[in-house]
Amino acid sequence: MKKLFATTVTTAVLLTTNVSAYDFGSKPNKISAQFIAPKQSLDSVKKKLTENGFKILATTTIIDGHNVISITNKELQSTNTYMAAIHVSVNGSDVHVQNPSYLGAAFLGDKYKYGQFKTTVNSLEKALGSLKDSKQKTDFDDLEDYNFMMGMPKVDDTISVKEGKELASKLKDVEYKLTLPNGNVLVGHKLSKKTNEFLKTLGEENNAQILPYESMVIGNKAQILDPKFYLALSLPKLSMGQFMEIASIPDDIEEEIIKAYK
Repeated sequence: MKKLFATTVTTAVLLTTNVSAYDFGSKPNKISAQFIAPKQSLDSVKKKLTENGFKILATTTIIDGHNVISITNKELQSTNTYMAAIHVSVNGSDVHVQNPSYLGAAFLGDKYKYGQFKTTVNSLEKALGSLKDSKQKTDFDDLEDYNFMMGMPKVDDTISVKEGKELASKLKDVEYKLTLPNGNVLVGHKLSKKTNEFLKTLGEENNAQILPYESMVIGNKAQILDPKFYLALSLPKLSMGQFMEIASIPDDIEEEIIKAYK
């Protein structure tokens, strides 16, 4: 009887742990750019994400052994920003997912309040299991006006890649097109294998969830976040020396997306 009781209690604790809410207590001093969840199969992750309210926009092989699932929900879309879609990387050792709280602080600035995306984070936890912070952290208060260093681009320093009518409808060979509540269209682009190799150069293959790279169609203009901003935001612990190793990548990304709009 005691053994049965202990087993029942243990099972209840495990179930509670599996669906427990991520801690949204006091605002953290540092915040992680992504969460890490336990190892699981690609098909299992896709199934559980769908069951927990996410729409799958695309599944993209970024580099060998690293598949990224791009997902959205109403809470993310309501931001009308580049975080309307977030990415989940599934590899042979674990699962990485972009942290909506981190992205919210960066993309919404002074309009963001910590805990604003609690519903989405809790849904991710229910789908993926226990969420742990990664080592890629930065100071929470820096995100509102984030850049890698003085003089480097910020969130509003976007790059125009194309002007013209019906840009989104003319696009082909893209991973997804997501029309946002304000009418803008978020587009996911698969970069070339050669360009994606920068993750290996940095030793950051397991953080493939920073891709696909996205553009945004706003009226008759298409733009992208400056890669010097987005890559630094996504991998905040990288050093200047590491970024110098991939100095050509921001231009390569820009050129590939410009080509997609031709």
